[in-house]
Amino acid sequence: MKTLFIDSSRKSLSVALVEEDKLLLVSNVNSYSKHSNFLMNEIKNILEKADCTIYDVDDFVVLNGPGSFTGIRVGVTVAKTLAWVLSKKLYVLNNLKALKVGIQNEVVISVIPDKETFSYAGIYEGEKTKEDYLMVDDESFNIKNKKVTIVTMEENPFVNVLKEKLSVNNDTKVKFLKDYDYVSLVKYVHSGTDINPHLAEPVYMKKIDAEKKNER
Repeated sequence: MKTLFIDSSRKSLSVALVEEDKLLLVSNVNSYSKHSNFLMNEIKNILEKADCTIYDVDDFVVLNGPGSFTGIRVGVTVAKTLAWVLSKKLYVLNNLKALKVGIQNEVVISVIPDKETFSYAGIYEGEKTKEDYLMVDDESFNIKNKKVTIVTMEENPFVNVLKEKLSVNNDTKVKFLKDYDYVSLVKYVHSGTDINPHLAEPVYMKKIDAEKKNER
């Protein structure tokens, strides 16, 4: 069974083709703010290299944020359209969960950096889950006497401050990922439920400026 993976929420556009337990091909293109110009072409290139067509893809996996406001919409729109037109299954996963797939510890904190004191964070402790746009001194990070792994894709001030804060009362380490573990991600989403393509929506978490103005 072939699965096409799409993530357009980051500076790097990622497209991967997974078959069962094997990563067939992956493409990472630094096309920040111009993902819409590259996505369909990257999908075409990967399928051609794998000597197959879009009709040979059995299902689609898309990361729906948080991340770039425009970028997220590109990936979600393309994935849901392909799944609907081809009558294929669509699986949706947020980026914070995608980062922590396969990482085991008492507490796992995934971080998508934004600003020095605010970033997107997912806090996973057993069955407890919190995913939000958080300040580094948010009370959610008041964790004590635990083994903690912070996972992220890039070194940044938020992670450095968070590690220092958590290390006071915890055994804390930081794990930097060079890329997603695509095979593990596909296995993870396949253990869950697919979604009606029409219901797939971006998850931004942080309010855009227009929303903030409307609340004033």
